[in-house]
Amino acid sequence: MNKFPAIMTALRGNLSFLVTLPLFWLSFVLIYQPPMWATLLEMKTTSLSFNATIIMCILFGVVLISRAILLAVHRSLSMSWSKMIQWELCEVAIMSMFVALYITLMYHGEYAYFYIVGKCLYGLLLTLVYPYVVLNLAFAYVGEKEKEVYDDSLMRFVDNTQKLKLMIASSAVLYVEADENYVHVRYMEGERVKDYPLRASMKSLEELMLKHGLLRCQRSYYINPQHIKVLRRDKEGMISAELDVPNQKSIPVSPKYYEAVAKGL
Repeated sequence: MNKFPAIMTALRGNLSFLVTLPLFWLSFVLIYQPPMWATLLEMKTTSLSFNATIIMCILFGVVLISRAILLAVHRSLSMSWSKMIQWELCEVAIMSMFVALYITLMYHGEYAYFYIVGKCLYGLLLTLVYPYVVLNLAFAYVGEKEKEVYDDSLMRFVDNTQKLKLMIASSAVLYVEADENYVHVRYMEGERVKDYPLRASMKSLEELMLKHGLLRCQRSYYINPQHIKVLRRDKEGMISAELDVPNQKSIPVSPKYYEAVAKGL
């Protein structure tokens, strides 16, 4: 967990904490009725389930405010794992203060407020450590997967509706060819050459091609210079690029683009 995952401070990540923490605490207390919580919450005038529900609402309110603040300030804080753990510990500490305030008021001052704060802090830490750890690990895993997906070495081909249709390493792409309303992406998969027809225009792919080093070699072609074996000029002066993959057609190279392609080798 070296690189801090963006999902931890994104809306969906914060919503996960907002929903999970209070519900986990309520379920844990009602199902297992740990002695510490049972002793504190089973009062003469109110039941354990009633008090646990009120405390769940308090936890929800604290996490809601905490996560709203985090959403607003996380960019300026340059969040890291150490900062996130500190934030979560502060979150639990503030929960403990408000829960202790409720319990103290319900007991009409029978117990000292700071005594109850200590009990609540201990109880919340023991209970909420499970969802905090699970969510942190889950989002660390998701962050790693998203990092792989958005690796700059991967080319992401989208169609005219901006839907992702093909994602592939740039080194595997041989060339891209226009064909009426489609472009054909020719790429290597293991030892086999594959063709993916994509409903898109060459113009819409221009930025993607340049970013990953594919060169315009003719009006209807982009070619990957990594796979050019040799450039040939025939008797009629027509230039073509021979690929380093057997049984593939030669790709035409216009005089207009010849110099750029030659420099790219």
